[in-house]
Amino acid sequence: MFELLLVILTFASPILIGIFISKYFKYKSEVNAQLQALQSGLDSKTNLELQNEVKALKERLAAVEAIVTDSGYELNQKIANLK
Repeated sequence: MFELLLVILTFASPILIGIFISKYFKYKSEVNAQLQALQSGLDSKTNLELQNEVKALKERLAAVEAIVTDSGYELNQKIANLK
């Protein structure tokens, strides 16, 4: 009886291992596909947010440059230095 069990296990083990491995790789490929879909959506959202932030920073920089290059600002700095 024990020998029959060993024979069955000998032939069934590789088949079961093969089934488990194939199911694992199928699951892994599905998860990777879902992950890539999520990352592509996140990347496009992140890129849009970053573009908006860069645009806002450029506008703020232009305002600061206008203030600093204003002649009134230089005059105020000179007056402040004299005090």
